[in-house]
Amino acid sequence: MGEKPGSTAPGARNLTEPGDHAVDVPVVCVLTRFGLRHPLHLLFTYLDYRRTMKRAAGSPGLLRSAFLVEGLTSCYSLSIWASPRDIPVFGRDVQEHVSAARRLFGRLAMSPRGGPELWSTKWRLSTVSNNLNWQDFDLRSLILARSEGEA
Repeated sequence: MGEKPGSTAPGARNLTEPGDHAVDVPVVCVLTRFGLRHPLHLLFTYLDYRRTMKRAAGSPGLLRSAFLVEGLTSCYSLSIWASPRDIPVFGRDVQEHVSAARRLFGRLAMSPRGGPELWSTKWRLSTVSNNLNWQDFDLRSLILARSEGEA
């Protein structure tokens, strides 16, 4: 059973109890899907992603990212941000991101209705499970710190 916003039930503060926990923090997740024209473009897109993330190391607000493969001609980038305000700063300040995006447009498949097969979604983190393990990324502590800071 999930926690309700403002709940003081056991586990609400430390997010270790089983189930979903409502959270109220400005953390934003971005998911971008790339439909590619050729399977070889997947490799080049991944290498661009790696270069961009290497250059982005230490960028304010970028908490974590991942490259996800759907198939031979489709992939996603998933990024987690401290705040929605950090996303355009990254786009402006990480020049490798701009260069990678320019190269990527030549690899994109075109939809039958016209336009490239490229879309992106952004959503604010509203609920988390108790199992927040992701190698060296401590989302639990981040959420708790942000929640206490806003209280």
